[in-house]
Amino acid sequence: MLKLNCGSGQRPFGNPFVNVDLQEKWNPDVVADCAHMPMFEDDSADMIVFHHCAEHMTLSQSKAAFAEAWRILAPGGSLLIFVPDLRALVTAWVQERITDYIFCVNLHGAYMGDDADIHRWSFTRGTLITHLASAATWTKIVPFYRREIPGADIAMDWWVL
Repeated sequence: MLKLNCGSGQRPFGNPFVNVDLQEKWNPDVVADCAHMPMFEDDSADMIVFHHCAEHMTLSQSKAAFAEAWRILAPGGSLLIFVPDLRALVTAWVQERITDYIFCVNLHGAYMGDDADIHRWSFTRGTLITHLASAATWTKIVPFYRREIPGADIAMDWWVL
């Protein structure tokens, strides 16, 4: 079945993933807004990944993108979301376990001359769960247990939800 990497940007995944991004400059397989992907049929994907993508959206944009993922996912499929964990970052920063740079890049984004680099929202585990639940009627919402996903280059930093 279909596997989508939504918001692939500078970190495209390999086979069997289809990389989707709004910006042509990253050479995605499909140029599209992750909140509007009519080229993918209902119930057609078994996995959709938002890897360091949702924090670049406003809350309304990410809610629409999660609802679109729900439409595309087949029953029993998985939506995997990876975002900086605001609570873990703040705690580590206050305790001086991370530098100001690491904290600020994860809070604001690594701006490289493009407004798409900016982080527009920050999540904690609780806010992400609440936000997901408001976007669609998921069967269950559980933390990702860190495992390798063939073709996917998943960041496993301790501050990632």
